[in-house]
Amino acid sequence: MIPSSRLKIHGVPNDAGEVVVYWMTAARRAQWNHALQHAVDLAKQHNVPLVVIECLALQHRWANDRISTFVLQGMVDNRAAFDGTTVTYIPYVETKRKQASGLLKGWLEHARACVIDDYPTYYPKHVLNVALSVIPCEIHVVDSNGFMAMRAQGRDFSTAYSLRRHLHKTIREHMHEFPQRRPLEAATDLPPADPALVKAIFAQTNTPITPYEFLWRVSEGGDIGREALSTLSIDHEVQPVMGKKGGFVEGRRRWKEFFADRLQTYHEKRNEPQERGASGLSPWLHYGHVSVHGILHDIFTHHRWDVSMVNAPNDGRRQGWWGLPEPVEAFLDQIITWRDIGFIHCAMVENHTEYESLPEWAKTTLAEHEADERPYIYTLEELENGQTHDPLWNAAQQQLRQEGIIHNYLRMLWGKKILEWSPDPQTAMDYMIALNDRWALDGRDPNSYTGIGWVMGKFDRGGTERAVYGKVRCMTSASTARKFKTKGYVEKYTAPTDSSKVLGSGPSFYSAHQ
Repeated sequence: MIPSSRLKIHGVPNDAGEVVVYWMTAARRAQWNHALQHAVDLAKQHNVPLVVIECLALQHRWANDRISTFVLQGMVDNRAAFDGTTVTYIPYVETKRKQASGLLKGWLEHARACVIDDYPTYYPKHVLNVALSVIPCEIHVVDSNGFMAMRAQGRDFSTAYSLRRHLHKTIREHMHEFPQRRPLEAATDLPPADPALVKAIFAQTNTPITPYEFLWRVSEGGDIGREALSTLSIDHEVQPVMGKKGGFVEGRRRWKEFFADRLQTYHEKRNEPQERGASGLSPWLHYGHVSVHGILHDIFTHHRWDVSMVNAPNDGRRQGWWGLPEPVEAFLDQIITWRDIGFIHCAMVENHTEYESLPEWAKTTLAEHEADERPYIYTLEELENGQTHDPLWNAAQQQLRQEGIIHNYLRMLWGKKILEWSPDPQTAMDYMIALNDRWALDGRDPNSYTGIGWVMGKFDRGGTERAVYGKVRCMTSASTARKFKTKGYVEKYTAPTDSSKVLGSGPSFYSAHQ
């Protein structure tokens, strides 16, 4: 059984339902998945088949080639993971907007119960709301996101310090919340789904079944992938990132490489722009291809760690209380404290993407300095194309466009300068969200929104008062260049790029999506 802190049940069972459905939207993996584990348990309880449907929808603002390719590459991995089991896995790509909503409702009508991922923001949250607006069967909403169940704390945390103190006091209970590593092993005695039922539901909802050949073509990338995706009504300017393949297999490979080769220097190199010091796992974590619990299991097993090794005092410090080496504790602070604070915040604060969600002190000080003269003001299009006076900032924006990420430390600088160069702070926040949601592989994520919020004063406290920023923390390219080596980074992302990696400019896109 999964922990009750990760489960919320709506509605009543449909006794006439022929299957249990797991509508997979966020935890897109077959391992270390609370929702899949719970779906297997439900199907066994009712002695009915389990059908897992993983959907790629088009009906969200930022649907594009980059996102689609990454998700479909994950579907290819998942198809292989479910192959040979009694669980029916259906990868589905929407070909017309709102088609997926009709398919979801069709499956709900035939389900004894439906399991769906609990994700606190963007499109997965919309899908959950669609399911809850229908409820022809029992809906089981399951949180498979972070180390801590995001709603179980019953509160938001205004600082990382306060969350660390809470974690230190409650860590023993969280250690009992790990899901099964391979939940499909418990599904061997489930009855298989009737193929005729699957075909009938797709036919009744006037929805075409996605052929595997389409998934394969998109996942191959290059000209083959572009041609396949050209049939979909999505943003084709934001192209896939060469060298970043979605899915469990690639995500797991990258984690193992980082764990073996770079974790031991993480605390020293993660902020260096010219070093591969960070894990780089955020895209795979965002799409649920990699599980935090799987990562933590590897760390704790390798170091033979158990909760008895936790040290006092409970003073909210970043490191020094886990009883683990310094680089490991630095990594845990990122993948637990900072990741979970984002999920908890988005779960507890409904308007987390809006300016009004900022702390009162930040809104007050930014308002007091809104009329300050700004040395530069750039349009959204100029920012999107990296056309500013600042070579380091332009390089960070080009990395976002080309690779779908920005180096950890420079991402903070990137946001701070947008705050400084926008006509007002509300516009700055809108610009950051638009640019990150469109271009970032790990955009549209709780940690993206809370990271942007941090730029504006969330999870921080007031400091020295400055023009434009007020008491919100300021960062400059000059100070960054003094702290870290940046010349090679600027040269790398300022050099001419291969035409296959160059991504379209924004004006036509934004004007069409106002």
